[in-house]
Amino acid sequence: MDKMTQKNAMDYKQPQSIPATLESIRASGLQGFIVPQADEFQGEYISENNMRLRWLTGFTGSAGTAILYAGKVHLFVDGRYTLQAARQVDPALVDVHHYRDPSATQWLAEKIGAGEKIGYDPRLHSIASIKELKSALKVKEAKAIGVEENPIDKLWRDRPAPPFAPVNHHDIAYTGRSSDDKINTIAEGLKKSGRDAIVLNEMDAIAWTFNIRGGDTAYTPLTQSYAIVHASGRADLFANPEKFSQQTISQLGNRTVLHDIVQFPGKLDEAGRQGLKVCLDKNSATDWTLSRLKRAGAEIHFDTDPTKLQRARKNNTEINGARAAHRRDAVAMIRFLKWLDDAVLGGTLTELEISDKLETFRRDNEHFRELSFPTIAGSGPNGAIVHYKATPESNRKLEQGSLLLLDSGAQYLDGTTDITRTLPIGDPSDEMRRHFTLVLKGHVAIASARFPAGTSGGQLDALARQHLWRAGLNYDHGTGHGVGSYLGVHEGPHRLAAGSTVAFEAGMIISNEPGLYLVDRYGIRIESLLVVTESSTVKSFLEFEPLTLVPIDRRLIDPVMLDEQERTWIDDYHCLVLQTAKDQLTDEDREWLATMCAPLRQ
Repeated sequence: MDKMTQKNAMDYKQPQSIPATLESIRASGLQGFIVPQADEFQGEYISENNMRLRWLTGFTGSAGTAILYAGKVHLFVDGRYTLQAARQVDPALVDVHHYRDPSATQWLAEKIGAGEKIGYDPRLHSIASIKELKSALKVKEAKAIGVEENPIDKLWRDRPAPPFAPVNHHDIAYTGRSSDDKINTIAEGLKKSGRDAIVLNEMDAIAWTFNIRGGDTAYTPLTQSYAIVHASGRADLFANPEKFSQQTISQLGNRTVLHDIVQFPGKLDEAGRQGLKVCLDKNSATDWTLSRLKRAGAEIHFDTDPTKLQRARKNNTEINGARAAHRRDAVAMIRFLKWLDDAVLGGTLTELEISDKLETFRRDNEHFRELSFPTIAGSGPNGAIVHYKATPESNRKLEQGSLLLLDSGAQYLDGTTDITRTLPIGDPSDEMRRHFTLVLKGHVAIASARFPAGTSGGQLDALARQHLWRAGLNYDHGTGHGVGSYLGVHEGPHRLAAGSTVAFEAGMIISNEPGLYLVDRYGIRIESLLVVTESSTVKSFLEFEPLTLVPIDRRLIDPVMLDEQERTWIDDYHCLVLQTAKDQLTDEDREWLATMCAPLRQ
């Protein structure tokens, strides 16, 4: 694929959006404006009508911030999206920056002139981010000004309508806890800390607390909503009531009252008039919520959203559900991989065709609801784009001698899956096998780790990179993220990444996904999900149990590069894969799987 075709492969630019927005900002007396990839609910997953960053720049990634300043747009993205952003935006109008070199806030503080004003929409920024912004600008005597109306909203003429999808009760057979029980636990925490109430605005926190699932965001079963949980043990849930059937309302429990979402501002004002001590998480509550409560007279206290750790620590019902979902998902993946091995011999398959085919295998599964994210099928150089999504323009054939990076997952009623396998199309080169095995060694180091309670992902992250580092190689993304229970495929607060200080606890689910990306050549990633368990052999230690049970392609493994422990782990893992799936496969599929899971020692 030539460079011009690659550049336009994921093009979504609307060229007139940037000049018009810049002019609107100038007319309002501001010298700049900040556009985050965010909505008023401050989660990762946002609806089509809130994709302001995409409308403005053409960038379609899930994370990023644009600063409109000095007649241009400066787009800050993380290492997953640097290649993608550069290919999607108009370089004459948009400069792409890595978000750490420097950060968007640091960059703006360096560039801004004394006394200048930067606008922002307070509904789209957390309390913490605006505090950091104002502190940075204060050095230059510049100001961050919250606006009443977002300039993009005034210009976005064909903006989609707000989503409208039904809300369903998520049964205790899958959650393991009633919503009344969860609300009571939050209320007890408020009473102990002397607070009267807490405001929740992240949709996944609300979905978990009230045992509801919706469809307002693609691939993640959320509904646009707010909540106020009171120390008294009652809770106010704010959403569009027309999305709820009478049965779903009756299943909300005895502690919850459903209100129309338009009543949320008034309830904040009421809390202020009563002088309530209101708890906000400064990393997820919005600057708008803080300002509204303050103006109304509420006493504000900052603390961490208590649902974050409770969500992360899966209970036995959720863990067993995850195991069951992953077993079904593994069978679908194995059947697909066998089909792919047969089909690539024809030499005509494309990225879009295999994405569609994999979805058909998954749809046969019990409890399947939807994919957990758009399938990433990156062939050859497209595999080096970390969050690549094939389009008709970028769609490549699977060429002999290339690598296919396949990252996919599904939402089941009893669990969420996420798996990446890198596959050889034809015979891989020695370099491909060497690079794949270096990534595999890091994957095994994490999967086989045993560590003392209290260890964080920041302490373990280097285990996955050590072999790549020795070879002078690295990857520009975290090694692992938390995963929800029929919720977000990305879930905190724990991570496998440098700088993460959240300690692992039994019941947490984490991805293990080291990789390597060679621009314009190929990408490699090996991802499986793990659940943290207490060690059966060492007191006060933790270890990982594999949830994902799909073979790692042995045709890309160089056994000479592995030590005894690594070979043993891989053989044991493949033995588990074979034993778990074999009785659910046809004779032909079972024979293929047995070959893929054969011991490396042979």
